[in-house]
Amino acid sequence: MKAAVLHDLGESPRFEDFPDPQPMDGEALVRVKAASLKNVDKMMASGTHYDRLPQFPCICGIDGVGLLDDGTRVYCGGARSPYGMMAERTVVSRAWCLPVPEQLDDLTAAALPNPALSAWLSLAWRAQLRPGETVLILGATGVAGQLAVQIAKHLGAERVVAAGRNRRVLARLQSLGADATLSLDAPEQELTEALVREAGSKGFDIVLDYVWGRPTEILLRALTRHDLEAAASRTRLVAIGEMAGPTIALPAAALRSSGIELYGSGGGSVPHQAIFEAFPKIWALAADGTLRIETERVPLADVERAWQREDLDGRRLVVAP
Repeated sequence: MKAAVLHDLGESPRFEDFPDPQPMDGEALVRVKAASLKNVDKMMASGTHYDRLPQFPCICGIDGVGLLDDGTRVYCGGARSPYGMMAERTVVSRAWCLPVPEQLDDLTAAALPNPALSAWLSLAWRAQLRPGETVLILGATGVAGQLAVQIAKHLGAERVVAAGRNRRVLARLQSLGADATLSLDAPEQELTEALVREAGSKGFDIVLDYVWGRPTEILLRALTRHDLEAAASRTRLVAIGEMAGPTIALPAAALRSSGIELYGSGGGSVPHQAIFEAFPKIWALAADGTLRIETERVPLADVERAWQREDLDGRRLVVAP
């Protein structure tokens, strides 16, 4: 069969032949229809993600949509190494084969779950968003950030402040529910002042952080108080991604002078039960048009070129055999 084959860390996968998978007990053979190309796929292939690829050569792609032997269309992930979803066929645990609603096309069904779950679980499970709260999203112009704006509003956030670098995407975030937008490319002092202004006297109840690195350091500086009055409310900062850098400098004053609480949300920190419970809700919101995501189909044969693309403007590339 044909697949996106990775031979070593730091390389791009190549469109090559790879031995056909053979399912073992408890596994399903899946004929792949579509697999999204995400930042996590690239990070794993580069060796910068904490979830490492165990062997080479291997096939890229952690999740996607395909058909079982009986024709059932499923979303699935966690293919058995060295197989992945960017291939004509793969093998996955039957427990991770979830039926896809008929209303969703293959591209949407493949692209939506990973970023939507990152936002949903961070807001509903990790931060436990309550109606009427204010949410700041760092990295709101990415695919996951755009979905986070929509999900925060759906879950009852009274105010959503969206911060990102892509100015073209920032301009359309208000149509997705953002109440205010900030450019992370602004000079640091200007960005600090903007964050202070948007936080106001009440502060941010929740921060979803897809970027980490320097933008998070600027946020912490903006939230650091310079008096001994108690903070009016908690600020639950949930680290989800690290597109601006894997580390931050964390001043003690930022924690000691405010109500900041640090959390993480990702593979290894969220129980499977919470994930399975979120799926029906996300499918339903996508099926009725509440959640919107922009996709672009890429033939599997073009995966090496697609891997290097950066001209996405908030779209999700989806690889289709």
